[in-house]
Amino acid sequence: CYNIQGSFRCLSFECPSNYRKVSDMRCERISCFNYLDCQNTPVRITYYQLNFQTNIVVPAHIFRIGPSPAYAGDNIILTINKGNEENYFSTRRLNSYTGIVYLQRQVKEPKDFLLDVEMKLWRQGTYTTFLAKIYIFITAHAY
Repeated sequence: CYNIQGSFRCLSFECPSNYRKVSDMRCERISCFNYLDCQNTPVRITYYQLNFQTNIVVPAHIFRIGPSPAYAGDNIILTINKGNEENYFSTRRLNSYTGIVYLQRQVKEPKDFLLDVEMKLWRQGTYTTFLAKIYIFITAHAY
């Protein structure tokens, strides 16, 4: 459970089938069956939890993503696949191997989001996919 201003949220993380839990917040793919499957399913799913207040100044960089370690020639593509139906968030590349998720418009009332942010890493002629599942809790700011 997470303490958020004046309240709390309890989260539980379950790994999808064909993934195993390797830490409290991370699942890794057990296997893939063919080249396309390996290209299109995430090798790793990592869960994050972020808290912000409604008075956060926008645009606000809220999450940074990139491979570790990064190598010369790496290239990433960032996509928000789910959770951004109201278009509060966007992504931007800072360079060929680092990207950010940012809040692009004000959230006026407390609200919860679950974003699925996919990073496709192009390295040495192959794409590898990573998925960040980001729980974002926007709470009322204190007056």
